[in-house]
Amino acid sequence: MGKTLRLLTLSVTGLSLVAPHLLPTDQYADDPPAATYQEIAITGPSVAAETTPFAMVGVTWPNGVRNVHAKVRIKQGDKWTDWQPLQVEDGHGPDTPEGNPGTEPLWVGDASGIQASATDAAGTTIKGAKVTLIQPGVLPGDSGESPAVQDIGPAASRTPYPMPNVWSRKRWGADERLRAVNKGCTRPKYTKTVLAAFVHHTADRNDYTRAQVPAMLRATYAYHVKGRGWCDIGYNFLVDRFGRAFEGRYGGAQLPVLGAHTESFNSNSFGVSLIGNFDKAAPPASMLEATARVIAWKLDANYRSPTSSIVLARHRVNTISGHRDTKATDCPGKQLYAKLPWLKQRVLKLMGGTVSTPIYRFAKTIGFRSLGQPFWGEHRTRTGWATQFATRDIYYSVSTGAHSTAGVFRQRYRRIGPDTGLGLPTTEVRNGRVGGTRVQSFRDGGFYWTKPYGVRPVTGLIYRKYVAIGAERSRLGLPMTDIYKVKGGLRQKYQRGWLTYHAHTRTVLVQYRSVT
Repeated sequence: MGKTLRLLTLSVTGLSLVAPHLLPTDQYADDPPAATYQEIAITGPSVAAETTPFAMVGVTWPNGVRNVHAKVRIKQGDKWTDWQPLQVEDGHGPDTPEGNPGTEPLWVGDASGIQASATDAAGTTIKGAKVTLIQPGVLPGDSGESPAVQDIGPAASRTPYPMPNVWSRKRWGADERLRAVNKGCTRPKYTKTVLAAFVHHTADRNDYTRAQVPAMLRATYAYHVKGRGWCDIGYNFLVDRFGRAFEGRYGGAQLPVLGAHTESFNSNSFGVSLIGNFDKAAPPASMLEATARVIAWKLDANYRSPTSSIVLARHRVNTISGHRDTKATDCPGKQLYAKLPWLKQRVLKLMGGTVSTPIYRFAKTIGFRSLGQPFWGEHRTRTGWATQFATRDIYYSVSTGAHSTAGVFRQRYRRIGPDTGLGLPTTEVRNGRVGGTRVQSFRDGGFYWTKPYGVRPVTGLIYRKYVAIGAERSRLGLPMTDIYKVKGGLRQKYQRGWLTYHAHTRTVLVQYRSVT
């Protein structure tokens, strides 16, 4: 580890995505019931108000107000609680111009009344302040379990470190319609790469149950979108006290999704928030272990050292940093912050202490200055491994070795996908045996390029026949079309004829165009 890669611009046009390794997602409907959301203006230290039931509370106020003191008391059953201060959110970073300042949300479980206060340093009620009440409801899959975290010793470590079990957004019941609430938020935004991990805590309570966690996530998501005006839940990942990890912000857990977690440091980083308040209480061992596994997977896939430092937002920070390393804030809590040295060493141990994958070694022969940053870090495909860099994609399997795709060949291969008819590349792009052509070989086919026809894939038995008769130097010439269906089989058109595959006989017929 410890390699510093130079940052280059990356185009993601035509990016082909596959589903990350997430827990089963069939527990919830595609459109789970929306959380009930209420906003009540805070006009002063008013008489406590009866409300419809809610489970999470937060306070927001207009932009430009500083030194806010917010507190609430709630009615549970027939009794009112004492006043409780809310943690003022400081520096997660809105990702829309309409973003509002506010507190961290507080999970209360079951309440039916609220009294809230939001004042400045002089004790004056802040004009425009609102208290937000959210009832996420209970869904059938909330009590579902995930495999328990187990210790992995150094002998079992491997590189790249595998993706741990992560509850998908669908699994915890995310209402994807919420991402259309704020302008410009329907599609996720991506950064160039992953350079660092920022550790947070939600500053919430620590006595929640297993079954409450999915509802807590749904409520936090609603608060971040509707109350704070953000595009989505702010964190990329969240971890509960039972050692379960959850996918946060939408866009693909394996990709460098831009979050709202560390203000100006959001770009080229990801945020992991531990659910709870760890200023006075220490995070449980299972929680720290699950956090280490998420970070180890993300850093190792992107070839980052957990014990090095990098420059983000013109400041040098550690690859694994706490929120308070970027500004004056209590986050991630005194007790959790004290665990960051342990976390770095645990991540290093899980990663095996070094980068030695065939893709990484091949990338070094090309040079990272030429490749640019990894965008989609090293990950499994059905038949091997792949890493998508800024200018090339590199693929590897034991049978094919490591090879890259670039330019128009990369664009076309991304659209087709590495696990379809071509298989993984077995050569680099090279000049064809006919002037003005470029070719690349794959395990089960080939790409042929010429300016008039672009990149055309040839696969399967048609490819075998094409190679047998001389490929681009044959009488057929270069392919003009992709392979297409015809009655009883498949066909591909060439400059001077056709190759037709007959499914019944499993034979390929060569047909030349007549010359008059």
